[in-house]
Amino acid sequence: MSTTADRRTFLKATALVAVAEALGVSALLSACSGGSRGAGTFGDTIRFGFLADMQVPDPDIFYEGEGLQVTLNAYEGLVAYAPDSSEIVPGLAESWTVTDDGLTYMFKLRAGVTFHDGTPMTAATIIKSYERRSSIGQAPAYLIADVESMSAPDDSTLVIELAHPVQPFLDYLACPWGLKAVSPTAIQAHSVNGDLAQDWLSTHDAGTGPYRITEFVPSSHYTLTAYDGYWGTKPEFTTLRIEIIPDIMSQRLLLEQGQLDMITKGLPIAAIEAMRANPALTVTEHPTAFKSSIFLNWKKGPFADTAFRQAMRKAVDVPALIEPAYGPTVARSTQFYPAGVLPEGAAPDAPDHDTAELKALIAKLPDGDKRIDVAYDEAGGATDARVAELLQTQLAALGLAATVRAMPTSQVFALHSTPVGQQPHMLVHGSGGDALNADTTLRIFFRTGVSPINWFNYSDTTLDAVMDAGKRSLGKAEAERYWVEGAEIVMGQAWIINLCDIEDVIVTGSGIGEIVHTLLGTGMVPVNLLRKVTAR
Repeated sequence: MSTTADRRTFLKATALVAVAEALGVSALLSACSGGSRGAGTFGDTIRFGFLADMQVPDPDIFYEGEGLQVTLNAYEGLVAYAPDSSEIVPGLAESWTVTDDGLTYMFKLRAGVTFHDGTPMTAATIIKSYERRSSIGQAPAYLIADVESMSAPDDSTLVIELAHPVQPFLDYLACPWGLKAVSPTAIQAHSVNGDLAQDWLSTHDAGTGPYRITEFVPSSHYTLTAYDGYWGTKPEFTTLRIEIIPDIMSQRLLLEQGQLDMITKGLPIAAIEAMRANPALTVTEHPTAFKSSIFLNWKKGPFADTAFRQAMRKAVDVPALIEPAYGPTVARSTQFYPAGVLPEGAAPDAPDHDTAELKALIAKLPDGDKRIDVAYDEAGGATDARVAELLQTQLAALGLAATVRAMPTSQVFALHSTPVGQQPHMLVHGSGGDALNADTTLRIFFRTGVSPINWFNYSDTTLDAVMDAGKRSLGKAEAERYWVEGAEIVMGQAWIINLCDIEDVIVTGSGIGEIVHTLLGTGMVPVNLLRKVTAR
């Protein structure tokens, strides 16, 4: 069975596609808890796999994609995004107001919310959560860096004062990595030598979410159990079991055998099409706010020349890269930002294909500069590998000798501090903001001095000023004008080639009802909102 959640039909296959050896698959089958489920029956545990270990589940440190199913089921923020939408809806705050000058936000908090340790959630506990994130100072802290103060006139009222207007501030709070409520009781009880319980929260949780972490075994599995005292929609599945299964084809076999219940990402096109024909499975497609892109290293070899990068943006035959890699259902990206972030047609980005200018520049290069290093994140799997290989072929036809290498994710996230000589000239990687707001797309990839995903330490003081002007705008329309200007600066610098908008393809076994999905966080399904069915 196949259903489509959106008119766009972009498919994303992001994981390894090597066929698992029989012995390896048998071991995985044995490792997964529970036996095969017959059609029309379903238990209280929902099981799926991660392609890799997640970073620690501490919400003030965690800043990756793989792992959001854990952090967002254990922790909550003041506000959130509605499913498959950029609409900001209540979370721990049931309502809020903003002053006309954009400096003061007043939140009315929900009554009766408790942390997993039984501590009541109040305005004072949110302030403690803010103080912890600020003190730890890891990557997610930038989302609260503009807060000047917080106060609690009473238990149910939180007042946030900003140092200056921040147009995307509610988006900062709503995004998956935004400020989360963390129990101050748990922090105090488990702090060691002033670490604010960082060691303890690397395997436990202290949130208010629908599930609590009951097992966290790196390289093996994570188990989350429904929290009986949860204030919101009660989960029908009382246990969430996540296995670490790096091979996507092994995940497919486990799903077909009834040992997993859902695959949320990573399937290659051929597997997706085969699974559509299986009446015991349901395939759904969901939009995301991510693109597949190629980042150009503006400091290395011939790419240090702006004219060379601009010519490369024209010379790459984008359809010839994405059609073989993604199949006939993929359409080319036509604007700079992920689909839906700005109005349709804003910041158009689809250069006409023309190789003449680049060929002329290549002809003048010394032989040493014609050797090009193309890399992709190994977590991108077969799809990114295929794009890189096709790019290698295109570069050869242009007169460049390219090599292709897969980089471990840890090395990709360290590129900003890697010597230029060890960096690739071109990096195939996903792109998109932390929030459904154009500000974060610019800020996390192209802001001077940011890390870790300003891969090649891009820097343009004019762009920085435009980012800040957009961020400090009082109105969305004014901010969007700056973000269009920012996109034009990046395109003028020719730092990136956008290929296509990505769509999540989620496959479920018998027993799972309609899928609820969110735009941010690849393959992100709020498990507490899943419902059981008795038959397909």
